[in-house]
Amino acid sequence: MSAARASRDAVRLLTGAVMSMLVVAAGSSAATAEGAEQGTEQSAKQVPPPSGDTPAIDVAATEAKEIEWQEKISSIGVAEALQGVDVSGSEAGVVAGVLFDSGREVAADEPLVRLDSSKEQADLEATLAQIPAAKADLARKIKLVKERVVSQSDLDEAQSRYDSLNAQSISLKATIARRVITAPFGGVLGIRKVNKGQYLQPGDQIVSLQDLSVMRMRFLVGQKDYAKIKLGQEIEARFDAYPTEVFKGRISAIEPSVKYQSGIIPIQAEIPNSERKLLPGMYASLEVLLPEHEKRVVVPQSAVTFNLYGETVYVVDEQTMTVQQTTVRTGARRENAVVVEAGLTAGQKVVVAGQLKLSNGTKVNVVEGQTLPEMTNVPLQ
Repeated sequence: MSAARASRDAVRLLTGAVMSMLVVAAGSSAATAEGAEQGTEQSAKQVPPPSGDTPAIDVAATEAKEIEWQEKISSIGVAEALQGVDVSGSEAGVVAGVLFDSGREVAADEPLVRLDSSKEQADLEATLAQIPAAKADLARKIKLVKERVVSQSDLDEAQSRYDSLNAQSISLKATIARRVITAPFGGVLGIRKVNKGQYLQPGDQIVSLQDLSVMRMRFLVGQKDYAKIKLGQEIEARFDAYPTEVFKGRISAIEPSVKYQSGIIPIQAEIPNSERKLLPGMYASLEVLLPEHEKRVVVPQSAVTFNLYGETVYVVDEQTMTVQQTTVRTGARRENAVVVEAGLTAGQKVVVAGQLKLSNGTKVNVVEGQTLPEMTNVPLQ
């Protein structure tokens, strides 16, 4: 009995100790939580509340303007000489003399190359030497026929021989003339491709000859613009070689058929080239000037933002100095300007630089000019 009682007393003491430890741990946790909460409240009191004002974003802006807009049809053209040819000969032979210098201007029918014609010259002299005797024989036969001394067949034979020698001399003279190759028209020569002593075959290229007094521009327009194109209409051409110059000309020919594969019409225009600035083969940006003039609202192309949902601009409200994104419909473009057909009126101010940081209602600070000032002291990393 005494042992059982001792055991129960030990269990009772152990249970009391455990309960005491649990009470102490709970008190400690509560104190820790309370201290953390007080620390959080103190930290919150030390951090200032966020400010509701956001800084204005610098942008460049300009007013939409209403201007007189001339309608134009744009295309790409290539220049051709008024006349151009690769000079060649029709006779085979050895080059006896080159009578021109590369790059020189020549007149029509001016000799360029002379082929060796010594054999033809000798044959001509031999033929010419026989003509007087044949002529005298023919005259004698005519007289003798009247006297009935010779027959008519003898007279016919003499006549035939005389005519044959004359025809032979004319043929030899033409052959000799063809062996002197001349310029078919006046123009500027290119770089020569033959030398003295070289053997030429018929058709071998000797030199390029170009008449540069007028340039013919060939270009294409779509069939939808055919009704707007007329002979004599003025065109403007811009060449990469002369980026600041505009060359003016007029339409001189319109192809009378449409290429059914592509629905385009070839057009030819002529541009005066008295200063020899333009060369065959040059490409140019062409604009056909149409007679229509209309008032159109235009903005710089940098003001229009293009995305999958359409074209938009940011319009500046000058009362609140905030921006509003507005959907527009654009039309023709020319250099840096674009026509706004709907969604914008003249006088409204639109953002032309700095749009990436903008959204509806963003406050802005408009800086002067159409570009933002360049950044300085930009870190390398």
